[in-house]
Amino acid sequence: MRKYSAYAVKAKVIKVRLPVEEMGLFNALVDGLPRLALTRAKEKGKGEVYVIAPPYRLDELLDALEGMKKHLKGLEILGETEEELLF
Repeated sequence: MRKYSAYAVKAKVIKVRLPVEEMGLFNALVDGLPRLALTRAKEKGKGEVYVIAPPYRLDELLDALEGMKKHLKGLEILGETEEELLF
């Protein structure tokens, strides 16, 4: 594993959409991954979640999200976003 400077790492943000009633389970599943990502919702009740991960773990995260599709009905991976995120 390569070491990165504290200033060189910029997070990758993946936007996903899922039914609002599945958001709690989705957050729990992502929290259970070993320091892989954080989840944030910009607007409550909208069903869109931003998954924030370091760039060197992005492939692992995408594999995990693909696996979650089997268990979460309606999970859509919308892809990487460049939106301005202020929470």
